[in-house]
Amino acid sequence: MFHIRAPQELGAAFIFLGVGLAGLFLGSNLHGMQDGGQLGSGTMPYILSWICVGFSGVILFQAISIEGPAIQRVPWRGLMAVSFAVVLFGVLVENVGYLPSAILTPLVAALAMPKLRKAEAILVAVLLGAATSVLFVILLGQPLKLWGGAF
Repeated sequence: MFHIRAPQELGAAFIFLGVGLAGLFLGSNLHGMQDGGQLGSGTMPYILSWICVGFSGVILFQAISIEGPAIQRVPWRGLMAVSFAVVLFGVLVENVGYLPSAILTPLVAALAMPKLRKAEAILVAVLLGAATSVLFVILLGQPLKLWGGAF
């Protein structure tokens, strides 16, 4: 009989196993290695899925052999704020341009902090937006609209 000594590790093992098995299932109709050693479209997902399954085995072994912490409360506020910020960026970048999207994204992600410091969040958002706009659009020449769009 196995005794779970690290419940948090057990949870991580199940997550890796789920991601790996989902990748193997969803990528099962993609082409893998082809004749002559050429890589098909499904080679990388196949390899990464098996790596996730392998990690789950290693982490499961740790869960039953090493003493570890109990499962902690999920920080839903942070998880939801950051996830929403990423989705918002994806929606806004085509519609309002890169600069407003790059400023709004860290502002929304800042809602994850328990004690929001508005002045610091605004300063960081404006500096990040300006710096990444200069880097990606001007210096690297990425085909992104800086401002304007469908709205």
